[in-house]
Amino acid sequence: MLASMLRNAAQGRGGAIVLHGEPGIGKTALLSQAEQQATGFRLLRATGVAAEADLAYATLHQLLLPVLGMVEQLPGPQAQALDIVFGRAHGAAPDPFLVGLSTLSLLSVLAGESPVLCVVDDAHWADQPTLTVLAFVARRLADEPVALALAARADEGHGTDLPGVRRIPLVGLGPEAATALLAQHTGERRLTDSERHQLLAVTGGNPLALIELAGARLPPEGTPEPVAATDELRRSFLAKVRARHAESLPLLQLIAADGSGRADVIEKAAASLGIATGPLRRAELDDLLTYEGARLVFRHALIRSAIYHSATFDRRGALHRALASAFDTPADQHRRAWHLGQAAVGHDEQAAEELERSAEQAAARGGPAAAMAALCRAAELTADGPRRGRRLRNAAIAAVQGGFTGTATDLLDQAEREPDLAELDRVAVAAMRATVAEFAGSPDDAMDLIEEWVPRALRIDRRLFAPTIAMYADLGLRTNRPRAWADLARWLAEITLGADTPEDVMLRLLHRLCLVRSGREPGPDVPDGTAAESLTHPVTMTMAGATVRGLGDYELSRRLYRQAGHVARSRGSLGALAWNLEYQAVDEIGRGRLGLAEAYAVEGSQFAAEVGQPNTACRHRGLLALCAAIRNRPDARDQADAVVAEAGERGLADAMSYARRAFGLLDLAAGRAREAVQHLEMVGDWDADEPADLAMEVLPDLVEALARSGERDRAAVAARRYGQWVAHNPAPEVGALLARCRALVRADDGAEAQYAESLRLHALADAPLEAARTELLFGEQLRRDRRRSEAQRRLRSAAEQFRRLGASAWADRALGELRATGESPGAAEQGRLSGLTPQELRIALAVGEGLTSREIAGQLFLSPRTVDYHLRKVFQKVGITSRGELMRLVLTERAG
Repeated sequence: MLASMLRNAAQGRGGAIVLHGEPGIGKTALLSQAEQQATGFRLLRATGVAAEADLAYATLHQLLLPVLGMVEQLPGPQAQALDIVFGRAHGAAPDPFLVGLSTLSLLSVLAGESPVLCVVDDAHWADQPTLTVLAFVARRLADEPVALALAARADEGHGTDLPGVRRIPLVGLGPEAATALLAQHTGERRLTDSERHQLLAVTGGNPLALIELAGARLPPEGTPEPVAATDELRRSFLAKVRARHAESLPLLQLIAADGSGRADVIEKAAASLGIATGPLRRAELDDLLTYEGARLVFRHALIRSAIYHSATFDRRGALHRALASAFDTPADQHRRAWHLGQAAVGHDEQAAEELERSAEQAAARGGPAAAMAALCRAAELTADGPRRGRRLRNAAIAAVQGGFTGTATDLLDQAEREPDLAELDRVAVAAMRATVAEFAGSPDDAMDLIEEWVPRALRIDRRLFAPTIAMYADLGLRTNRPRAWADLARWLAEITLGADTPEDVMLRLLHRLCLVRSGREPGPDVPDGTAAESLTHPVTMTMAGATVRGLGDYELSRRLYRQAGHVARSRGSLGALAWNLEYQAVDEIGRGRLGLAEAYAVEGSQFAAEVGQPNTACRHRGLLALCAAIRNRPDARDQADAVVAEAGERGLADAMSYARRAFGLLDLAAGRAREAVQHLEMVGDWDADEPADLAMEVLPDLVEALARSGERDRAAVAARRYGQWVAHNPAPEVGALLARCRALVRADDGAEAQYAESLRLHALADAPLEAARTELLFGEQLRRDRRRSEAQRRLRSAAEQFRRLGASAWADRALGELRATGESPGAAEQGRLSGLTPQELRIALAVGEGLTSREIAGQLFLSPRTVDYHLRKVFQKVGITSRGELMRLVLTERAG
């Protein structure tokens, strides 16, 4: 398998693999063999160390250390990200996925000279941020001459089940291979068949165990089952160390406790303990220790483990205190804190404060896992009280940022149990619980969790908790609970909001929307929504975009969505980006730009899966089903069925509404109006006293379905309800839909005037799909009124627009109506960009905006090489040969 991966990488088709199994099973030997076979490859190697398992990017730094001089060849933000996490520069903490992109780009640059083999041994002891980066890189090597091989123990340290990376389990040797190995290591002494069978039973065929125990005295047959092989191995290692290096055991224990492998630190700590370090200079310990670069490491992790645990508990505490003192520079503060934490017993506020400062440093370097570990230990060392609760809360925040949802929930539970937790911290805990539930649990639970805390959040610090307050409104929409608007309107009215900060402006806009949605007059005071463009957090910015959209400013909404997406991309914040892309995809569907909507939804679904947001991923799949329905793809119903099943299990009313609308549009386009009514009515009760937003958003489709199925009275009621819902929304988009609804329920000549008004408003908006649907309906009405030439003009226009947008079923329906007028139109042709995959379309559109391959790679979290690979496929599919041609094509055929 490794040899095959190397051959593919040499040909430009990289990949990754994880070898896993128990200690001594042969993982390291296989990695060494791969290194020997990698002729012509640039080799990068690292080994995970247990003592550094909680130090952010320690293993990644070790892996990339030989090539850090090439970092300057990366785009500025990527180079800065690596410099910050490796402590070579100061700045805001980069998102782990920006670090992943930077690592991918660096490897891609390196692979421009020769293929690259990256080897990580003992990957279970690699720090979590490094594993996150390696998983990110591994999923994007298909077009890179880069091979990544990891070796890890099956049930120890951090989990190395990296999504999308093949795992190869290693098992013990069979009888023949084990016999051959034993023959090489028993010398003149020949083992009896009974001894050989007993060894195989004890070791399970583990090669290292076979070698180490080959000369050991085994328990007599018939005695109780022997101890586990790992325990026996440790005893065997320790016995050999004591036999050969008894006088050096204190020094070896110190090195085992250290983990950094830095000779200067070991010398300093040894001096404080009165331990001689002469054996290191005389190479007396070379059978146990070796150098990897400048780091002093044990030849096998089991040797280190055996030596470390040979020290008593009190002795280990002394070793860690000495090492803490030896790490006496600001750059080593996190190591000093870690050793103090290991040495501490009971409550130790000094050590806890050091760990808290260490967590701040880890967070600044983009290491949420390291920050979480430091804060957890700090909380353990803290006496009960507000300080302990705050540290637990901050540890939970770091856990959420690192994607450790289960751990975050446990930490929040602990924080909540603190009797003296400050009220601000209690609000923050509730908000964090709601965030976890929103992304990975139940949105209904999220709503319940924060409902009682929103009034307190407004009172304590409305600007700090502005995202939480906006989340409450968003959850009300997503969970079909319209009363959230009235609740929030009442709470916001009880405080005084200024106009000097973007957070206050956003809350004033939100208050206005709450009044509108709860059926109350919003008043003449209209805040300047452009102030929201000064927001800096991508989630808050996205929420502001949704708010101003509800108030009718679609253009500002789009700017805020795009700006939020740009900020999330530049920071590498995949979680915020996955969430933002849902809003962008919905907007693009409304504009009829289905190719771009699909590209956003595919990207959002992938990113959501990477950061542990299954609910967000399901919503994106709902949008993909909706796009497939509009395009009349063969698998559209299957996609929608799958979303209905998943959304039902997760309680996602919003994702369900996307799928139900997909079914409804499929039936409407095919002329099955009654079936469309059934699907669309399942979105929500639009006739309720407080109709849910999700139901109201599909009401124009339902009005059409009711009218076409002959239920004109019900259609008229629905049209009136829609008019009430959009009464204070000045957007031409909703005005056009309202006029169309009114036209559909008119039985007199007034229908024509309403269709004309709808088309006038469509011309002011950017919604060509809805404009084409209105023209189709108008054309059908004109045909029924026997106004053939006017009908033909409308139907031709609708068919052409549907063709350009890729809405084939709607185009077929328009062409059928056109034939019914006596005209024989030719088959509608698709646009040249319509055959591109979502990834290819995103790249093509980015080229159309004048971006370089490096800039596109940074936006899409790909390497420039992968961008160029997809670009060549775009050229082949659309029949062009240059970027200039593609830019011109994009300008003339923007919608995909």
